[in-house]
Amino acid sequence: MGELFWSLTHRPYVTAFLLGFIALSWLEQGKLRTGIWLVTGYLVALVCEWASVHPGIRLPFGFYVYNEEALQNDLLIFGVPFFDSLSFAFLSYVSFSFAQFFMSPLWRRGFDVQRLTARPVRNGAGVLFLGAFLMTVIDIITDPVTHLGEHWFLGRIYHYPTPGYHFDVTLANYAGWFFVGWVIIFINQRIDAWLARRELLRDKPAQIPFVPAKGLGAPLFWAGIVLFMLGVNAYLGWFYDAASIAESEREAWFAEVRKMFLANCFVAAPVLVLAAIQPLKSNAAPRPEQIDAWLADYPNPKLKTLLKG
Repeated sequence: MGELFWSLTHRPYVTAFLLGFIALSWLEQGKLRTGIWLVTGYLVALVCEWASVHPGIRLPFGFYVYNEEALQNDLLIFGVPFFDSLSFAFLSYVSFSFAQFFMSPLWRRGFDVQRLTARPVRNGAGVLFLGAFLMTVIDIITDPVTHLGEHWFLGRIYHYPTPGYHFDVTLANYAGWFFVGWVIIFINQRIDAWLARRELLRDKPAQIPFVPAKGLGAPLFWAGIVLFMLGVNAYLGWFYDAASIAESEREAWFAEVRKMFLANCFVAAPVLVLAAIQPLKSNAAPRPEQIDAWLADYPNPKLKTLLKG
C-alpha cells in the first residue's frame, strides 16, 4: 500500500492525467464503461509490458529493461511499474475520444461544442485505427523525452539495451504502442456494443450528463499531455543545469535535445492545427437525422432542447 501511495504522490503528472481521464470518460460514457476501460487498459498494458521486458519474448514493444534501482519505491507488478501500465488506460481513452472528435459532427454555439458521435461511428474501424494512431503520436513525442528521465523528475526508470534510430528509441516500441492502443480500443468497442444491446433490451439507454463545451474535452486533454512533454523537452534543451554531463559532451547533448524539441513540434503541430479548425468547418455541423440518431443512443432532455431548439 505504501508503494502505491508513493507512486501516486511522486508521479503527480500521472495521477493528474488519471483523474482527468476518469472525469472525461465518466461524462462521455458513464461510470460502468469508465471502470471497464480502466481495468482492461491496465491489464492489456501489463501483459504486453511484461512480455517485452521478458528476454524470451520481447514483444510487442521490443526489448527494453526497467531499472529497478530507480523504481525501488514504486509499486511493481511482475517487474512492471504500476503507474506505467496504468497510464495506457488514460492515453488510449483520450486518443479514442479524440478520434471521435475528428470523425463526428460537432454542434457549436460560440465556445459550447458538443460532439455527436453515433454508436456505429464510435465502435467503427475508422475510430479504432485513428485512435491507435493518435496514441502512437503521443508516444513518438513522449518516449524520447522519458528516455532522458535521469535529467528530470521522472528518473532513469528504463533503457534500451540496443538503442534505436529515433533519438535512441526503437521503432519496435512505436509499433508496440499502436498494437496495444488498437487492442485496448477494440476490446472496449466490443464491450460497449454488447452493453448497448443489453440496455436496448431493457429500454434503459446510457444516460450522459450535459456539460457545456464537453466536445472540446478530448482535444484539450490530448493537447495537454503533448504540451506537458514539449514543456519538459524545452526545459531540458534550454534551461537544464547540465552539471551531470561531461563538459566536452554538453554542446552536442544540448544540440540533440533541441533537435528533439523541434522534431516533436513538427509531429504535434499538424494534429493540433487540424483539431483547432475542426469546429470551424462548415460541414462539421450535424444534420437533423444525425441529431436524432445520437439522441436515440444517448437521450438527454436538456441536450435535446439545446440541439433541436
